[in-house]
Amino acid sequence: MSRSGCDTEGEGRGVADRYGSWAELAATETEGVDYRIRSAGPVGASTAVIAVHGGSIEAGSGEMAREVAGARTRTRYYELDGMKSSGNADLHITSTRYDEPGALAAVTAARSCLSFHGYRGAAQVAMTAVGGLDAALVAHVVHELTAAGFAVTTAAGRIAGTHPANICNRASGGGVQVEMSEALRRSFFPGGDFSRAVRETGARTETFRRYAAAVRAARVRRELVPGRRLPHPADSPACGLSTPMPTSTNRTMPSRTR
Repeated sequence: MSRSGCDTEGEGRGVADRYGSWAELAATETEGVDYRIRSAGPVGASTAVIAVHGGSIEAGSGEMAREVAGARTRTRYYELDGMKSSGNADLHITSTRYDEPGALAAVTAARSCLSFHGYRGAAQVAMTAVGGLDAALVAHVVHELTAAGFAVTTAAGRIAGTHPANICNRASGGGVQVEMSEALRRSFFPGGDFSRAVRETGARTETFRRYAAAVRAARVRRELVPGRRLPHPADSPACGLSTPMPTSTNRTMPSRTR
């Protein structure tokens, strides 16, 4: 099997995942040593906030998911926390094949899902690429992040998050995939250091708190106002985001499928 994902220093090489399912991963990797599963909140929560490539797989994605979920009783938080000292790429299972039972239970019981990820992006460019099938939540996330001063673009290609099998879209109303560039995620931690040692101190920047507050506001708006789920392109050739998003000519999207 081959690898994708990232190690403790950042994103990986854009090649195939080592594992094609949770059963394959669990048969080889050791829980409590190589990874741990973090979760909180009621399984039947209206919103699931997840990071299936958390810990040192895509550094900063798990911390952001945890912050956005907060302690609200209507929100379910889930994270696969990659704990290896190196080679956390091995723990990356693309989102369309991520079938860990706890994650599926949390998302399928929810009305909507926010799924946080990391991609390398262009050097020094703090960018968020947003995609997914929950049209209302996509629009709210784009609006709130833009209003808070963050650069946002439409997630395209393999990180578009529009495949119905993507775990974020297993919620009844679909979901949103929030892809954060490496430069953006580094800005969440003092000195731009997103190593595990720094992340586990709990130290966060004002940028981290402002970003989380914006996404949290989007989540609250979605809970208050029912929205619609986008059709998959296979069902409708006209499928697209209902709200245009600003684009950047200085972005670099990853090659692997989420």
